[in-house]
Amino acid sequence: MPTPPEPPRPSADRLAERLTAYAVLAHDPAVPAIAADYWAKSEDHYRTVDAALAAFVSGTARAAYEKVLADPVHAAHQHTLRAALTALLAEHPAPGRQLAEAVAEADRHIWIDYHLGADYTAQAPPLPPQVPETAAATGAPGARPRPGAPDVQVVIPFRDRAGGTRTRNLLACLRALADQEGGPGHRVTVVETDSEPRTREALAGVVDQYVFARKDGLFNKAWAVNVGVVRATRDAAPGDGYVCVLDADILVDRHFVARNTARLRDGGHGTHLPFRWSLSLDAPSTLRAIGLRNDEGAADVPPSVLRGLLLREPPGGCVWLRADVFHAVGGFDERYEGWGGEDDDVVARLGAAAPLRRYEDALLHLDHPRPEMTREDGEPFNAHIELGSWTGEHGYGVPERFTGTTAGEAAPTGS
Repeated sequence: MPTPPEPPRPSADRLAERLTAYAVLAHDPAVPAIAADYWAKSEDHYRTVDAALAAFVSGTARAAYEKVLADPVHAAHQHTLRAALTALLAEHPAPGRQLAEAVAEADRHIWIDYHLGADYTAQAPPLPPQVPETAAATGAPGARPRPGAPDVQVVIPFRDRAGGTRTRNLLACLRALADQEGGPGHRVTVVETDSEPRTREALAGVVDQYVFARKDGLFNKAWAVNVGVVRATRDAAPGDGYVCVLDADILVDRHFVARNTARLRDGGHGTHLPFRWSLSLDAPSTLRAIGLRNDEGAADVPPSVLRGLLLREPPGGCVWLRADVFHAVGGFDERYEGWGGEDDDVVARLGAAAPLRRYEDALLHLDHPRPEMTREDGEPFNAHIELGSWTGEHGYGVPERFTGTTAGEAAPTGS
């Protein structure tokens, strides 16, 4: 039997790029901070490649490597290291082959990766330093025509007690959703769950439906989603329509709605996540992406101008599904409060109820302050909940669950 050919080895420049990424991944404090569980599964692989790289570099490459370690967010240092490594690898092909094997092995196991676009600059165009009092001040479009019943209900759970970057991100998300071409009609519902309706005025004229569901204490994304989906689909016939559960920090391209609706309509599945990797942008990339997509009218944002951390197959952020499948599983598990777990749970239950798929779209996650990811004792917020045990048989999406009062709702735009 003939020996199968070896897989092609990466070019010196591509290998240098990956080695530079591993230097950043091993030393940038933002990496463990973005997802502690993903870091735990990946750290040993970062350390292995980084140790091999440290043993290999010399001369100009050694000096560049040490600058990256001292300042792992400085893009110019990374470009210098990549160039120096490309030259050094060309001079020393034998250790280069060993490094390529180490990178290939690590790439199979890591859950956080790194992206640095060739045209990235930290000097992003400035945005207004404060969130405007009304959405109209951002140039956000107003009411859109609504011919007939929409095929898609986009539901966005939300809370921003600081009145800053999260609200900025939500407005950018809504503007991108208003700028959609082709395909079916869609309707956007924002559910704000807080002790008071902080963003009601800022969203006037931008969303089709604003729902305020009163709840103090920890943010309950699961309940907020359920409130929004139940409200958005209450007048639909059983089995009709599609739902997109979207985080407020996701910036979508112009064909987002049409592309994903067609997938659900034609794919024979019940749920899909349209991305394999989610790119969490740094602050300059976030401003550049918002500027290109919202202010300059770009249909999408080229990855060449972005920098950020890539999360492998996260369970949430953007989930598309048939409305009947959502209701068949009783929606999200409303016992989850604080950060973490609710997306893993609902995706597992949705996948058990009907086929679930992933696609390879880019998913851009805008920068914002990281929430607390554990309780004061260091334990995960929702470690006590049994995954997949929710049925919704006792009701879900009840706006008065935490207060016993009626949730407030703004009139839909265009009505």
